Amino acid sequence: MELLMPGLGLIFWMTVAFGIVLFILKKYAWEPILQVMYAREQQLEKTFTDAKRIEHEMTQLDTMKSTKIAEAEKAYDEMIAKAHADAEKIISEAREKAADEAREIGEKTEEMIEKYKEEAFRQIKSQISALSMDIAEKVLTEELSDRNRNSHYVSKLLDEIKVN
Repeated sequence: MELLMPGLGLIFWMTVAFGIVLFILKKYAWEPILQVMYAREQQLEKTFTDAKRIEHEMTQLDTMKSTKIAEAEKAYDEMIAKAHADAEKIISEAREKAADEAREIGEKTEEMIEKYKEEAFRQIKSQISALSMDIAEKVLTEELSDRNRNSHYVSKLLDEIKVN
């Protein structure tokens, strides 16, 4: 029962021992403990502040990333649209060039046909004139081969000249 009802001396010595321990703790341990706790508090506060700052930066980075993605998609769409426009332009120019070349080839072909036609007409005319000369020579040779007939023909021509 002594533990339940301690004596006055025990209480006194326990209080003195507790006071000494408290004095020693306050003199040598209390300041370092408070400094460690203060440093821990400062570190936790800094960590919390850094976490808030990092969270804010992450939000900004997400916003910036979304903006950059949107800009990249826009640039991609513009490049695709420009490529389509350039392709259409090139195709249109190629069609125009092909049509011009076809027209030039047609004109050159028509000119060549006209030249060949003129050359053919010239050759035909020269052949006809050569044949006409051959025929005329043969006819004249045949007509003028007989002397009587020749002199008769010359007389007839002279009579016609006198009449005119």
